[in-house]
Amino acid sequence: MISWLKGETIEHWRHGARVGVILNCSGIGYEIQLLSRNLKLLNGSNILTLWIHHVQREDGSTLIGFIDRADRDVFRKLISVSGVGTQLAIALLEANHAKKLVLAIVQKDSAHLTKSPGVGKRTAERLIIELNNKLSEFIKDEVDLQQKSCSSLDEDINSEIIDEVKSALLNIDYKDSEIETALKSLSIKLRSTKSGKEKKVTKPKSLDFETLLKETLVLINKETG
Repeated sequence: MISWLKGETIEHWRHGARVGVILNCSGIGYEIQLLSRNLKLLNGSNILTLWIHHVQREDGSTLIGFIDRADRDVFRKLISVSGVGTQLAIALLEANHAKKLVLAIVQKDSAHLTKSPGVGKRTAERLIIELNNKLSEFIKDEVDLQQKSCSSLDEDINSEIIDEVKSALLNIDYKDSEIETALKSLSIKLRSTKSGKEKKVTKPKSLDFETLLKETLVLINKETG
């Protein structure tokens, strides 16, 4: 199993929608498919280092290379999902860097996933269902930050009120990602209020359900323009 290669780029190639390079590694020329966005980053680079996924089939083998290891590792998660082949996984990663794609899956943003060519609603839902709890390693920093933000809110507001606001917003078709981003921004403002650096934000003690809902809506609309 080939997992990593470093060598001299002999030439670029294109077969239909597929693009890649031939890489000379110790006198052996490996034909490797790349993400087209990765190929654009090479800018004539002669020496190339790639993280490889090796596809072995009865009719031959294929090497798919990634400049970023995270892209390769997320690719492997994607093709573990029933009905998601190598080219569909590549299409998802063409439109999204690994972390952005993982966030879309974790936040159950099926609308974003279906923007990738060949990804329909059913496939997006299958990705969310099968991978939602298997991707935390890729977004640990974001999860930690989100947890800290929620903890900050919990210090000032009853957690039941926070849950009620989330539920109310989800029921009127706001996305998880939009709600969490707004609550995180509100948490930052609350901390600024405590330190005396921000004077115009509603004081924590007055953030009942209606006020928290209003503040969150204002921030969501500000973020989305």
